[in-house]
Amino acid sequence: MKKILIIVLLFVVGSVFANEFKLIEFRKLPADFHAERNSVEDMDRDYCTALKIESDVPVDLSLKQKVYKKEKLEATVNYFFVTHKEKQITFTAPKFTPLTVDVPEDGLKKGVVYYVKLEIIPDVTVTLNVTPEPDRIILSDKVMQRNRFKTAPGTYQLQIEKEGFEAINEQITIDEQNSFFSYTLGKDGEVQVMEAAVEKTPVEPGKLSLERFEIVYEITSCEMYEDQIVINMMINNTGDDREVSLLGWGKNRSRMIDDAGNEFFPNKNNFANKSTNGDVKITLVNDIPTKASMIYKKINKKATSISKFDLGVWTEKSGDFRMTFRDIPIEKK
Repeated sequence: MKKILIIVLLFVVGSVFANEFKLIEFRKLPADFHAERNSVEDMDRDYCTALKIESDVPVDLSLKQKVYKKEKLEATVNYFFVTHKEKQITFTAPKFTPLTVDVPEDGLKKGVVYYVKLEIIPDVTVTLNVTPEPDRIILSDKVMQRNRFKTAPGTYQLQIEKEGFEAINEQITIDEQNSFFSYTLGKDGEVQVMEAAVEKTPVEPGKLSLERFEIVYEITSCEMYEDQIVINMMINNTGDDREVSLLGWGKNRSRMIDDAGNEFFPNKNNFANKSTNGDVKITLVNDIPTKASMIYKKINKKATSISKFDLGVWTEKSGDFRMTFRDIPIEKK
């Protein structure tokens, strides 16, 4: 069977969607003389809750909930007076995706002022270089008009289609930096990632390496002992010290698929001096390469390679996500 060659290059160089903002803070203020002097009542004659919203959104900010009074104190500060009965608050602005958040756990209080801080999630530029020219590119159900666009950082489902060629359908992660992805399509075959590289983190011959959120993940070997496979890794944190988990549970848990299409989940995860059959967390110190491994059992002894290895990771900065390595040769022991 003729194979499709896909070369994936990720460079630190990912809006088709509207701009987005995120909630930084939502807390009760002990006092706010401006809001107290300008208090209003809702339709039930109860004193409204005041939301003092600080935001760098460079356009008019509004709420989807009923607002009994709005005041703009300065360029970045608005007061919104709403009923204390609201359970959620939805922030909206022109050309921004609405953001809905829950109010604090104990609910809003009558006549009380709450401080809310919002920040813009800056868009990044994504470039998709596809050969031959595709018929259609879809990013999370939105058809793209061009192969260079802006979008907010996040995880998206990417589809690339061309008549007579194998379609690409995979999940990509856009970090908070401009990204470049390059694909070469082939006919009537299996999709393979042949090479993966990150600028400033070159791939050494015979090794697979990916970088996410200032951490480099490198597969150093894949060994088979009878019916067990051990995937050995070296993980190096190039940023600040942080907690990192390798995931054995949950929807983003690690998994491997052998060359016969069989799916397996790790029976044991080792990270530094810790070991468990589920998630394993350590504090990853800056620039200290740390060993890790995953053990998979009851593997067909005839397997010669791992077609796909999804490494599930959690970090303080990113939350849960997966990275995909493909075509990892198995060394029989």
